[in-house]
Amino acid sequence: MRSPLFVVSAFASFAAAFPALVGCVAPSDERPDAEAVSATATAVVSVEHWSDTTRGDAIVARFVRTRTGAVDEAALRIAGATSDLPALGTCTTAQESEPSLQPRSVDLLDVGALTVERALGKTLTLLPRAMPDPTGVVSGVFYSARASEVSAPSTRLQLNASGGPDKAEGFHVDVPYPRDLEGVRVVSSGGGFELSWQPDLASSDVHDIVYVDVLGAASRLVARCTSTDSGQLLVPAASLGPAFGADEGQLAVHRIHRESFRAKGIEPGEVRFDVARIVAVRR
Repeated sequence: MRSPLFVVSAFASFAAAFPALVGCVAPSDERPDAEAVSATATAVVSVEHWSDTTRGDAIVARFVRTRTGAVDEAALRIAGATSDLPALGTCTTAQESEPSLQPRSVDLLDVGALTVERALGKTLTLLPRAMPDPTGVVSGVFYSARASEVSAPSTRLQLNASGGPDKAEGFHVDVPYPRDLEGVRVVSSGGGFELSWQPDLASSDVHDIVYVDVLGAASRLVARCTSTDSGQLLVPAASLGPAFGADEGQLAVHRIHRESFRAKGIEPGEVRFDVARIVAVRR
């Protein structure tokens, strides 16, 4: 499943160099442990921003490379860099299982010091952390930080990497920050909920997604529904069922917006912003 947040995602290519020999051809390495390292790497930096809550903005950055095949959605999911969302216009319940994943070797790259420039000249440092991996398929570090305000709407998000042992070239990202999720209204309808909001006409595009997490007692996830940024979404009663409990709960409403960018050694890059807010509901 996918999830409030701002999210930043970058795709880089790495070339493996092999010595050229004159007049002969080097034999192929047929050892069972000789894995072909992927020629591409994907950087995913998620920035989660909640409106009208006490929790701060959260940033998590992962620079993902696989040892076999290209970096795809399955590899990102193994690395914890993405989550599943229902198909547009549909809902899933918490009881529905996530797709099974084939074990693959995934590396999380060390790109050196990683910082975000904030308002008033302040700098936020993302700290490297080892990812818990009891299965032994993910190695390396991810970066994370939390702050009261990473960036404000109508400003720009600037991310800087100094370069490190796994990616010598540093890079700079500068993309506009989307607007907050505004004008959210919820009406009880037929045992479900009709949700409306103000679309972000200034920065949205056809790829923008709004999704809603229905939270029951103790903030337990009951259902998740998706829509385009059209300003309307229906949570049908059939998606709630008895799991919604005492007919009181919350809707966590998210808008996911993407910005592409280019930088040396990265092609292409993508910044995913997830802006969200909580709304109390009663059936």
